[in-house]
Amino acid sequence: MEIVQLKKGEYLARKNNPVKEWYIIQEGTIVQKNDFVENELGVNSIIGILEQDFFICDYIAATDCSLILFVCQGVNDLKHFLEKEAKMRTLFLQTSMNQKYQQFRIYDRLYRSAGKFSAFVEKSYEEYQTTAINNRFENPNSPDLSSFQPLNVTHALQKWEMDACASLMKNCLGEYMKIYTSHDSLTVGAIMETSAQMHRAMQGITELIEFFGVNRDYLISERNRDIFHGLLALYMYLKKDKKDTAKIEKTLIDVLKFAKALNIYNPKLIEALTKEFNDAKKFEPKEVVEDTEEGPSSDCEIILNYAGFTGEKKAEYLERFAEYSKCYTKIQKNKDANALRKQINNDFYEIYKKCFLRAVNDRNIPATIEMYLNFGYVDGAFLEEEKINGLFSITTHMDLVSSEHVFTIFNWLKAVYRGDREPSRNEFDLDFRQYLIEEYKQGNIKKEDIDKIVAKPEERACFEIDNMFKTCNRLTYGNISSFSAVLNDTDLFNEPSNMLITRNKLYNAVNQVRGVDFSAFYRPVYTNNMPDLLKNESLMKEVLPDIILMPNAGCKGMMWQETASIKNDTPARYMLPIFATCDLEDEIIELTARFRWEMCRKIQGARWNDIREHSLTSDYYDYLQFYKKNHDLSNDAKDQIKSSLVKAKNSFREVFVRDYYNWIKYESKGGFRLNKFVRNIVFKYCPFAKETRSKLEDSPMFSDAIHKFNVNNKKQLKRLQAIYDRYSKEGGVVTPELKENLDFYSL
Repeated sequence: MEIVQLKKGEYLARKNNPVKEWYIIQEGTIVQKNDFVENELGVNSIIGILEQDFFICDYIAATDCSLILFVCQGVNDLKHFLEKEAKMRTLFLQTSMNQKYQQFRIYDRLYRSAGKFSAFVEKSYEEYQTTAINNRFENPNSPDLSSFQPLNVTHALQKWEMDACASLMKNCLGEYMKIYTSHDSLTVGAIMETSAQMHRAMQGITELIEFFGVNRDYLISERNRDIFHGLLALYMYLKKDKKDTAKIEKTLIDVLKFAKALNIYNPKLIEALTKEFNDAKKFEPKEVVEDTEEGPSSDCEIILNYAGFTGEKKAEYLERFAEYSKCYTKIQKNKDANALRKQINNDFYEIYKKCFLRAVNDRNIPATIEMYLNFGYVDGAFLEEEKINGLFSITTHMDLVSSEHVFTIFNWLKAVYRGDREPSRNEFDLDFRQYLIEEYKQGNIKKEDIDKIVAKPEERACFEIDNMFKTCNRLTYGNISSFSAVLNDTDLFNEPSNMLITRNKLYNAVNQVRGVDFSAFYRPVYTNNMPDLLKNESLMKEVLPDIILMPNAGCKGMMWQETASIKNDTPARYMLPIFATCDLEDEIIELTARFRWEMCRKIQGARWNDIREHSLTSDYYDYLQFYKKNHDLSNDAKDQIKSSLVKAKNSFREVFVRDYYNWIKYESKGGFRLNKFVRNIVFKYCPFAKETRSKLEDSPMFSDAIHKFNVNNKKQLKRLQAIYDRYSKEGGVVTPELKENLDFYSL
C-alpha cells in the first residue's frame, strides 16, 4: 500500500483514464463528478470500486486529502489484498454497501426528475400551442418537440433492486455483514457483486445525464426556439393586444422555478432568463411602425450574407444552389447534375472559408451558420423540416459532441487557427512548413515569407481547409464518385440525433479497444530531462487520438496521421463523419489497426520491413512475403493467406487490419480466427489486457505466449522498481510520467 496526498482542486482521476488502482480516503473529501451530477465521498470511501476498465467519472479533491493506494485491476487483486489485509474486510464490504446505496439514490432522483421533466415539457408545450392557436399567434421561432428524445435507459435499475438495497441498509445491515465477512470468498463475491451493481447504476446515471443533455434546451436555453422563449413571445403578443396574460405569466414563472429546481442548468442562464422575463413584464404597449424591409428569403442567403457575398457573385451562388436543389437526387444518372455537383462542392468550400474566418472571432454566431459550419447544412431545399429542427436542436448542446480529443470540423479549424493544434499533413504527406518550402522551390513565394505565412492564423486555417478538410470530407463520406458537400435528405436518411456521433459513443468505442489491447495508444518516448539513473530508458506514455468529425452523413473512417508532428508523444488524427451510417466500434477497431501499423513504421523508420530488426511490421512483412515457403503452414492456411492478399490488393497493412479486427472481436473472446503464426505475432506486439489474459491463460492456443509475456513483464517491473527505489532514496521525485511508465508493466 502507498499513501497519496492531494491538494484541494487536484484531480485524482479523470473520466476515461484506465483504472489501475483503487483508493481509500483516509482524510478529506473527494468529489465524484459526472457532468452536472456531483457526489461527495468522505473518509473510508473507496474510489475505483464502481469502475471497471476505465473511470466513468472525474474525481477531484474538495479538500486537502490523504488516500491509501493499492493495485486492483480485478477480482484476483482484490482477493490477494484482503488476504493480506484481513482487518480491511469489514471496512471494504460496509463501504461498498454505503456507496451502492448512494449511487442508487442518485439514480432514483435523476430517473424521477427525468420523468417529471418529460411531463412538464409536454404540458407546457401543449399550453403554448393551445393559447397560440386560440389567439391566432404566428411565431416563426415556435418551439418544436419533434426531435425530443424519449426517456429510454438501457442500464436501468429496477424498483425492487432499489427497495431491497434501502431495506438492507435500514433494517438488517448488521446481519448481512456478519454473514458475508465470515469467509474470504463470500466477502470478495459480495464486494464484486456490489461493484457490478454500482457500475450499472452509474451507466444508467450517465444515460440519464445524456437524456437531460439532449433535451434540456427544449425547455429553456440561450436560443429563441425553446418553450420559455415561445411562451415569452406569446406573452408579449398578448400584452401588445391588451389581452389577458395571467395564465401565460404563471406558466413562465413555473418554467423558471422548475428549471431551477432540476439543478441541470447553469444558474447564470436562469438568472439571465429571469431578467428577460422581468423586463418583459415592465413593457408597456406602444404604437409600432411595421418594418417593411425584407429579410433574407432562405438559409442559403443568410449564409452568403454572413460570408460577405453581395451583388452578382451572391446571385450566381443562389442560382446554382437553387438549380442543384432540383437535381441533387439524380447525380448518379445525370451527367449535367454530376457536373453541377462538382461545381457546388467547390462553391461550398469557398463560402466555408469566408464564413469560418468571420465566425472564428464572432461571439454570437447565428444558428444557421453553426449548422453550416458543423454539419454542412445549406438550405431547407435539401432537408425536411423535421431534420432541420433536429440539427438546430443539436447546435444547442454541442457539448455532447466536443471534448478534449473530439472535435467538430469547426472546432478543429478554430484550434488550428489559434495555434492549439498544428495543421494536418496534406495528401502528399507534407506538413504546412514543408508545403511552403516546396512552394518556395517552385518560385511561388519568397523564402523570407515562409515564417510570416506560418505565423498567420488565417493561412493555417485555409491550408487545413484546402488540404485536410476537402480530402477527408470526401473520403469519410464513403463514395467518392457521388460525394456532395451539401447535407441532404438522401444521405441523412434518419433522425440527426440518432445518427450523430457523440463523444460518449466515441469514448465507448475507443475504450472497447483499449479494454482488449491495453497498449494500443502507448508509445515509447525519450525526454531530455531524465535523471541519470533513467537517462537510457524510454518511457511508455499513452496518447489518445484526436478525432475530427467531418460535416457529412458517411460510412467510413480515416486514420489521417499517426502523430501530429515528428514527436512521438503527439496525438494521432482519426477522421469520421459526424453522422454515421456505419458501425462505430468496427470503424474504431480498423482505424486503430492502421494507427498501430503506421506508428510502428514511424518508430522503425527505414528499417520498418527489415527482418533483422524485429517489429510488428517487419515480422508481418517476413510472414506474408515468404508464406509459400513456410512448411509449418498447411495448404488450407496458405490458400487463406493468398485470398487475404488478393482482397487487400497485396497490401500487407490491410491484411494486418483484417487480422487485428478478428483479434479484438473474436480472438480476445476465445473465438479462434487466426493461424498460429499470426496469433504469435499479434500477441507479441498487441498483447491482451490483464483481465483478458487471465481468462485465456488456460487455453492451449495462448497459454505459452501469456506465460512468457507475464514473466517478461514481471522482470521489467522488478528492474524498474529497483531503479525507482534507488532514485527515491537519492532524493529524486517519481513524477506522474515515471509512475505511468511503471504502471504500464502491470496492465
